[in-house]
Amino acid sequence: MNNARQILLGLLGCTVLAGMTACSGDDDMTLPIDDGVKVRRLTITQTDDNTETRATLTDGDDGLTAKWTAGDALTYCNLSRTQQGDGVTPYSGELTAASTSVVSQFMGNVLCGNGDYLAVVYPATTTFTASDNTFSYTLPLTGQDGTLATLATSYHYVFGKALVTAMTDNTADATIGRMKSLLTVCKFSFVDKSNDAAIPIKTLTVSYGGSGGDAGKYPHTATVSIGVNTAQADVHATGATATEPLTVTCTTAQEAVYVALLPTSAQRTFSFTVTDGSGKTYSGTAKAKLTEGDYVVATGLKLTQNE
Repeated sequence: MNNARQILLGLLGCTVLAGMTACSGDDDMTLPIDDGVKVRRLTITQTDDNTETRATLTDGDDGLTAKWTAGDALTYCNLSRTQQGDGVTPYSGELTAASTSVVSQFMGNVLCGNGDYLAVVYPATTTFTASDNTFSYTLPLTGQDGTLATLATSYHYVFGKALVTAMTDNTADATIGRMKSLLTVCKFSFVDKSNDAAIPIKTLTVSYGGSGGDAGKYPHTATVSIGVNTAQADVHATGATATEPLTVTCTTAQEAVYVALLPTSAQRTFSFTVTDGSGKTYSGTAKAKLTEGDYVVATGLKLTQNE
């Protein structure tokens, strides 16, 4: 397999500020004192202007590059406090990127106090839930169409942890460090094993191979869980129980497809089935270890035409 692995440049942008232990938090953090907590106009500033970030992905000779686009929607969740009532409800809402650039400020109306920690996620999600001081949200993997544009806007899942550092009566400021990509972006193309002819891709199904209990299946969703004391490096996407393969359906047959997949802890066998739009199907397998935040180029994978 031609598997040129390149570290994904997107979604990042952080250095540690003086007086701030880390944007990801430490184990000895405690909940801040409730000091004038209210809804304020919050501005979150990324603290590294040298590393590219997220939203518009471009595939070039140096791998994937990315930048924010003004108006990109993100979601915040206050990890330091919850609403108490019939149940435990997170304080969450929408943020928007302020500029079209590799590093942008994020702005929104946020219920917060000085010293609060906020989860910041892209794309925007409304699925935050809270239980026993743990906050969770869900990442859908279905509906991918194989294009880089759709992957960038809907499946390029990014996580960061911000700290509120200052506030006035109506405004607040926060800093966020290097955000992380939770999945692996893969570029696939395939050839006929019998003659090395390129296979147009109308649909692609992906599943785990081997003989384990998830063989022939792939998760359709994943869950991300975090607490106020969870270090950003310890935040990962965990796949749901798999019941069937993941299908990528292209609008028109494509030479190559881009797919966001879950990282693996070790090398795994993956099974692929491609339909070319003319009634022909091809199948085969390949082995890879998928690392969180990587960009994996797996082109020219050999498949066998099915009878």
